[in-house]
Amino acid sequence: MNINAKSLLLGASLALAASAATAQDHTRPYLSLDAAGKGVSACVTLAKENGWNMSIVVLDRGEDVVASARMDEALPASYKGATLKANTSLSWGMPTEQVNEVLEKAPVFKQFPGILGIAGGLPIIVGESALVGAIGVAGSSMENDAACAKAAVEAMR
Repeated sequence: MNINAKSLLLGASLALAASAATAQDHTRPYLSLDAAGKGVSACVTLAKENGWNMSIVVLDRGEDVVASARMDEALPASYKGATLKANTSLSWGMPTEQVNEVLEKAPVFKQFPGILGIAGGLPIIVGESALVGAIGVAGSSMENDAACAKAAVEAMR
């Protein structure tokens, strides 16, 4: 085989490998804008029914905001709390109240910046174990924040 033929064969092989990798990326579960919007809507509906003023932040697995809302009467600080809860749940891959249990057993982890281990943050998992994002809800009691986050995750499934 001459050099040109080898180069052509190598180029074709690399193109096939790249196209196979791209095809695999399209099959990896992800958090869609539509699903995130349904989650935010479900949380807002539950909050309005109960007179809660919430902030909701939905992150994808890359820690980017996919959807968010701060209800009219929610305190501005609640948005920051919701963001921290979503980031904490995403980083740890578990509900924020479980993160708090870890922090109680191993306080050294409290040194990590940006951890908010109180109820209201949930991972968003597709299928058996594909972590695609997380939601954080803040603005009411921890129980109400958690209930709103749960309603949102259920609406996203």
